[in-house]
Amino acid sequence: MRKLILALIGLAALSWGVYECKYYGDYWLDTYQRPWAYSRDTNTPLLVGKWQGSFIDPNGIKKQIDVEIFVPTTDEERRTKASRRRRKRHVAADTRSFDGMATVSSRLGEEVYEIYGAVKKENHHQLHFNFRPQDEKKRILPNFTLLEAKEGSWQNDQLQLLLTFAYHKADGSSFWSSANPRHSKQSPTILIRQTP
Repeated sequence: MRKLILALIGLAALSWGVYECKYYGDYWLDTYQRPWAYSRDTNTPLLVGKWQGSFIDPNGIKKQIDVEIFVPTTDEERRTKASRRRRKRHVAADTRSFDGMATVSSRLGEEVYEIYGAVKKENHHQLHFNFRPQDEKKRILPNFTLLEAKEGSWQNDQLQLLLTFAYHKADGSSFWSSANPRHSKQSPTILIRQTP
């Protein structure tokens, strides 16, 4: 009986050891493949997290923007993955892609966007992302809505972006005119990291 108990304890310890190896092995691999999202040093500034700033839209309206860039794999997802007995067939993930949310506030109201983008392969401190309304029915119309963040770069606690816009009429249709300089206007914007 004692041998059986010791064998069960040994199996439990082995199982826990395998889980820990899978969990931390996956995390350490991410610190190498996604240094913009993970670091073993808790003081290292990362791209993921919350950022805040303001910009002027092509109509001259001042708007505040709050951006949150999500970690590619949450701690809960990593634990679930590590606890699987069988490995799922691995499909290579793009280690440069990210997603998140953006909220824009102004005297017009609140606009909520999903964002999706990527860091550059050559330099993960350079990036771009696109904006997609979270709910088309809740668009503020007419309005210049966010379209893209181009030529982005981040360093420590500052994120610089060049914002582009799309104009939507009161009926929700998009409209662009080369004769109207506002339709080609871009807005350089600086966001500052928000600490918890």
